[in-house]
Amino acid sequence: MAAVFHIPTLTVCLAATLIIVSGFLTLLWVHERDNRALGFWSLGFSAGALGMVLVSLRELAPPIVALGLGNGLGIYSIGLIWLGCLAFEGETRKGSGIIAAAGAVLWLCLFAFPFFAEDLGTRILVASILYAGYSFLCIPILLSGQRREPLPARLIALVAFGTHGAAYVIRFPLQLIEPVHLVAGHAPLWYGTMNFGFFVQGLVGALAVFAMVHERATRRYKRDSETDVLTSLSNRRAFMEAVAKARAGFGGSGPGAVLAVVDADHFKSINDTYGHAAGDLVLMQLGRFLSRELPDGVIVGRLGGEEFGIYLPAYIAMRHPQLLEDLRRGVSAIATDDLASLPGVTVSIGAVSLASGPLDFSRALASADKALYGSKKAGRNCLTWATADQDPGERLELQPESSMGEPVTSAPRSAA
Repeated sequence: MAAVFHIPTLTVCLAATLIIVSGFLTLLWVHERDNRALGFWSLGFSAGALGMVLVSLRELAPPIVALGLGNGLGIYSIGLIWLGCLAFEGETRKGSGIIAAAGAVLWLCLFAFPFFAEDLGTRILVASILYAGYSFLCIPILLSGQRREPLPARLIALVAFGTHGAAYVIRFPLQLIEPVHLVAGHAPLWYGTMNFGFFVQGLVGALAVFAMVHERATRRYKRDSETDVLTSLSNRRAFMEAVAKARAGFGGSGPGAVLAVVDADHFKSINDTYGHAAGDLVLMQLGRFLSRELPDGVIVGRLGGEEFGIYLPAYIAMRHPQLLEDLRRGVSAIATDDLASLPGVTVSIGAVSLASGPLDFSRALASADKALYGSKKAGRNCLTWATADQDPGERLELQPESSMGEPVTSAPRSAA
């Protein structure tokens, strides 16, 4: 049973694995030099790889090199990985660099004393405390990040660090029960099994790191592809997808929901008179205002140019029947406060009350656009309503400050 695992072979396998992992992480870091987490993880796995190479040379190299410096680098590697976790989660800790290196420094200082260098049991105790301590330090950092930004791979990393630390906790009592003595490269079964477990944990931890970086990058690219750069709102495609998803949800296709188009009045004149920077400022302020003032559950996005789209689910439209009118009035206030150098900015709104059933988004948007045209034709800075079942080509007749649910439309009159 004790001959199942050959310790030097396991050590070489772990070293080879860490070398490969550190190589891939270094390549990633070269392409993302501003990613501090990748930098720390690359250095951490590189230090661990070098440490395992030195430990695997225990029969050839002096003890201070193989066991002293080798294990010191291994301990430091976990400290660097902890720094990588801090950087990945955007956290800073006072003296974190000193904390990361303290374990390795302590190990090397102790190894300078013969009683420590020659006593395997004492070395196992100290190494177990240091390895477990750094592993457990990573867990609260990752848990905090998981609450802010759930990533499946982070859960795998939590398991890897947790089991790694737990293995070192139980390592010392096992040493007391069955002391480790290497005979022809073999050790007690528990020691070989634990070293094999460290090999697996190192591989799983490395894969989890790769996966976390990939998942975050994927989310960032997806978010960027769905976000309007200027206003930080959803872009047109993302807005349409969000509306479709809301309509497909439970109760989302019932009657009473509202689709509205908001347009900044005289926007071309602002651009021509004050420059595009001023126009961009107007759009940014409108975007912030809409994000701040609209209640949770409302979907808002920039449709293009100076037009914004708003979708009110039925329950919000019924709970806040004057929401769009209040929004229109509120724009003048933010224009006065934040855009003092510009003339008063107002908005025109066209809205459509949606019927139940599947939504023809293009038709509903065309109706809201037609209602918006009615607001423009009536002098701007007002709200006009249409209904989804109206032909977008029909003529609108504005009724000032129409209440929600009262369509402001009429069919063309016949020439009798």
